[in-house]
Amino acid sequence: MPRILYGISPIGLGHATRSSVIVEELRRNGAEVRVFSGGRAAEFLRERGLGPDDVVDEAVPRVDGLEMYGVSLWYARSWLAQRRNVPRVKELVGRFRPDILVCDEEFSGMAAAGEAGLKRAFIADELLLGFARGWLARKIEGRVERWYAGLLASADLVIVPEEGEDGANRRYVGPIVRRPTMPAEEVRKRFGFPEGRLVLFSMSGSGIGRELGSRLLSALDADPLRDATLVVTGNRGKRFEGPRVRDLGVVGDNQDLVACADLVVSTAGKSTIDEAASSGTPIVVIPIRHHAEQERNAADLGYDWEDMARLGELVEQKIGRRSAPREYRGEEAAARHIMAVAQAPRQPPFRAGPSAGAAP
Repeated sequence: MPRILYGISPIGLGHATRSSVIVEELRRNGAEVRVFSGGRAAEFLRERGLGPDDVVDEAVPRVDGLEMYGVSLWYARSWLAQRRNVPRVKELVGRFRPDILVCDEEFSGMAAAGEAGLKRAFIADELLLGFARGWLARKIEGRVERWYAGLLASADLVIVPEEGEDGANRRYVGPIVRRPTMPAEEVRKRFGFPEGRLVLFSMSGSGIGRELGSRLLSALDADPLRDATLVVTGNRGKRFEGPRVRDLGVVGDNQDLVACADLVVSTAGKSTIDEAASSGTPIVVIPIRHHAEQERNAADLGYDWEDMARLGELVEQKIGRRSAPREYRGEEAAARHIMAVAQAPRQPPFRAGPSAGAAP
C-alpha cells in the first residue's frame, strides 16, 4: 500500500480538522500516512492521535477588530516562512520516502515534492485570491496569483472540498466534515449546560473575532433572547464572562457543540459553515473584512461584514430554525482520488520551476 506524506497548513484549525478526517480515511484504506504541520494545528493533530511532525511555521494575516490589514507584508512573510520550511520538509521526504505528498494549503511541501520528483496532491477550497486593496498590494498579489495558478496546474491532483464539475487535474469531492461523536443530550450533560436554548460562538481555534463575541454577548441581553446560554469555543484570550456564558476554550470535538446548538455564530470559515450544514444547525456568519475567502463564503449564505450592526436581529431570526441535515462524504472521495494517484505508475520526475513549486 502507498506511503503518503501529508502536510497541513498551520493557519487556524480548519485545515487540520478536515485533514484529520481524510487521514483517518486513508489509513482505513491501508495507506501508511505520516503527517506534518506546525504550531497550534500540530498540537490539535497530536491530541487527535495523528502524531504530526511539527516542522513548519506560517505567517498569519493581521486582523484587528475583525478587519484584515497588511496584505503585502503577509505575502512577504509567507514567502520567508516557506524558505525556512522547505529544507525541513525535504529532510522528512528523505527519511520517509513517500509515494505521494499531499498538502492541505501547505505550500512548502509542494515545493519540496516538486524538487524531489514526487507525485503531488493539493487540497484547496480557495482557488482565487483577491485579498489586496491598495495599488502596491494588488501588484504584489498579481505575481502571487501567477505563481499560485502555476502550482495548481502542475499538481498531479487538486482536490476541492466543494460541489462542482471535475476538469483537468481538479476533482470536486463535496464538503469534508467531522461527524458528531455523541447525541445532543449527552453533550449537554457532559458540559453541564442549563435548560434553554444554546448559542455557540465558535472562534474555531484561531482566537480571532473577539469584537464579534462582545457584540453577540450584548445582543443576548435582549428580552427575547435572555433564556439563551452563550457557549464560546476556540477562545485563546481573555475569557468571556456573564451569568449565562460558558467559555470552554479550545474544544477538540467542536462538531459536537455545533450539532447540539440552537444557533452557531462565527466568522466565515468553511469548516464551521460545513459542519453546521451537516448537522442542520442554523448559522450566522460575519466575515473578516477584506478577507476575500471569508467574504465569498459569507456572501454564499447571504451575509456580509455590515451585518455585524444588526447581529441581534439576525440571532433572533435564526435561532432554533433548523434545516434538514446534509450527508457529506467528501473525505471518502478525497481518499479514493489520492490512493488512485499514489498507486498509479510513476511518471517521469517532475521538475519544479519558479511558477510551480518555488515561492513567488
